Amino acid sequence: MAGLFACPLFRLRASRRDGARRGVTAVEFALLAPVFFLMLMGITETCLMWGAQQMLESAAFNTTRLAKTGYTGSGQTQQQTLSQILGNELQTYGNLIDTSKVTMTAAAYNSFSSASNGGGASGYGTQDQIVVYTITYPWKLFTPIMSNLIGTNGVVDLTADIVVRNEPYG
Repeated sequence: MAGLFACPLFRLRASRRDGARRGVTAVEFALLAPVFFLMLMGITETCLMWGAQQMLESAAFNTTRLAKTGYTGSGQTQQQTLSQILGNELQTYGNLIDTSKVTMTAAAYNSFSSASNGGGASGYGTQDQIVVYTITYPWKLFTPIMSNLIGTNGVVDLTADIVVRNEPYG
C-alpha cells in the first residue's frame, strides 16, 4: 500500500488538486466576512443599547429617590434639581448618551388605583401622592442594517418608567 502513495503519478494528481483548491479559502472568506462583521456590529450595538437602557433605568431610580423627598437645590426649582441630578447620573456612560436629548415627564395621582387609570396631573405632586416618572432617550442606531430592523428612522426610544409615593414632606 505504501508503494501506491510513493508513485510520482499520484503526487502529480494530488498537487493539481491542491492547486485547484488554493483559492477556495479566499472565496469562502469573501462570502462570509461581510455577514460575520455585520452580525458582530449588530451584537455590539445591541449590547451598547442595552447598556444605555440599564444606565437610563439606574439614573431614573436614583433621581426619583431624591424627587420623592421634595428636595430642591439651593436657588433651584425641583425640576432644575432633578434635571441636574439626572444629567450627572447619565454622564457616567460617557459620550454615548447626549444628556440634552433626555426628557423627563411626571404625572401625579392620589392613589395607585387612579395611576393605573391614567389622567394624572402633570408635575411632581405633593406629599403622599403617587408620581409616575417617565424618562426617555432617543438612541440613534449606528448600523444601517439595524436601523432597518428596529426603531423608526434609525432611532429607538429607550424609556424608563418609575412609580413612587412621595414622602410626607412639608
